[in-house]
Amino acid sequence: MKHILVTGSAGFIGANLVLRLLKSREPLHIVGLDNLNNYYDVSLKEYRLRMLDERSKQDDVKSDYLFVRGSIADKQLVDSLFAEHRFDIVVNLAAQAGVRYSIENPDVYIESNIIGFYNILEACRHYPVEHLVYASSSSVYGGNKKVPFSTDDRVDNPVSLYAATKKSNELFAHCYSKLYDIPSTGLRFFTVYGPAGRPDMAYFGFTNKLLRGETIQIYNYGNCRRDFTYVDDIVEGIVRVIAAPPKSSPKGKDLGVHTADPTMYSVLKERAEEMRKNPTEAEAVLWNALRAKGLGVKFRQQHIIEDFIVDFYCNEYKVTVEVDGGYHNEADQMKSDAERTARLNELGYTELRFTNEEILHDLDNVLKKIKTFCIGTPPPSGEGWGEAVPYAVYNIGGGQPENLLDFVQTLQEELLRAGVLPQDYDFDAHKQLVPMQPGDVPTTYADATALERDFGFTPRITLREGLRKFAQWYKEYYG
Repeated sequence: MKHILVTGSAGFIGANLVLRLLKSREPLHIVGLDNLNNYYDVSLKEYRLRMLDERSKQDDVKSDYLFVRGSIADKQLVDSLFAEHRFDIVVNLAAQAGVRYSIENPDVYIESNIIGFYNILEACRHYPVEHLVYASSSSVYGGNKKVPFSTDDRVDNPVSLYAATKKSNELFAHCYSKLYDIPSTGLRFFTVYGPAGRPDMAYFGFTNKLLRGETIQIYNYGNCRRDFTYVDDIVEGIVRVIAAPPKSSPKGKDLGVHTADPTMYSVLKERAEEMRKNPTEAEAVLWNALRAKGLGVKFRQQHIIEDFIVDFYCNEYKVTVEVDGGYHNEADQMKSDAERTARLNELGYTELRFTNEEILHDLDNVLKKIKTFCIGTPPPSGEGWGEAVPYAVYNIGGGQPENLLDFVQTLQEELLRAGVLPQDYDFDAHKQLVPMQPGDVPTTYADATALERDFGFTPRITLREGLRKFAQWYKEYYG
């Protein structure tokens, strides 16, 4: 029986995760920890706890569940829980949330997000765990103008204290993973929403205000885009990540998407997926060999770099591999190939190129050349061969940013459909366009291809479907 600690278990994501774990076919020992602070309506947290308690007592549940009220900032409590339960897996979702709130109340962010997370790391150090999974945030990307946001992007310029604490969590986790061999995975969540969510989030706050006849404020005059992610998709991602802790071995990271044009990215992504499904004979042979020959180097298939699609790549050693078909001898294609090679060189990548004939008739020599290049190239991280840290970070986001005005329109329609608001409600009279608020960013947009690649999962629930479920829950909960 696996022993699992979920901190923040009375919170929005935490409660939904515990619900999902209680559905496990394998028996689990689940401990939830939450301090039930009053950042928002405590009765909503108590509602979630009742829901968990009722579910845990049903006959079909094979796991046992214990809730403990307390704070991760209480080091003595954290240590005692680890000593008593000897956790195999820790999912740290406890944190003081909210970008704007952090400007006026910085102390609670340092207490929970810094000291509290440090206590969790220390406990994982002294009572070793199989995997520490923790919540980071899309806010770490700050004012990054390159979209979609990739985990390979620099995130050194936070625009709020909340974002700074989340980036600190990632740095702390990396340090402890390196020093004490603690497998840890950070998850950057993108605007999570759904039934029984946080009332301070826009969709919930807007609904409350509209119901009271108040005016909702739409920031940056409506020129904001958010990558909304339904809570069930977030939980599915967490569950898959839990089962696969990162290893202490060379692991190529995702190159990331360098194109700054979301429209172009969508076209290229579709093309890359089509190429994966319909490889040439030589591409299929090389891909099978790269996976089966145990080169000690992790390659991946078609990926987007700026406006180019490369056949195979390994970011650990900054190398791409191209398979040349006959059409590469045509003038236009040769020009395009030369442009791509030059641009890849500028970005620091080396391009290895092989013909179909080399791959089909001299495969061993092709593989030898690839391995020779990689072994002779120091990893960019500066760490030696085989010394990579058991540490990973992933985005979990919808991958489809929604304009704030479109989001409000969809919310309105679903509130009417659910009967939360009357059919003749005058929405225009209750909307106000206002400037951007301190700490906010104009766009969040997740590149979640690494999650899809490593765990076979990408968020699937559409904004309309998710807001419909929220509106139905709101009607039932508030009557």
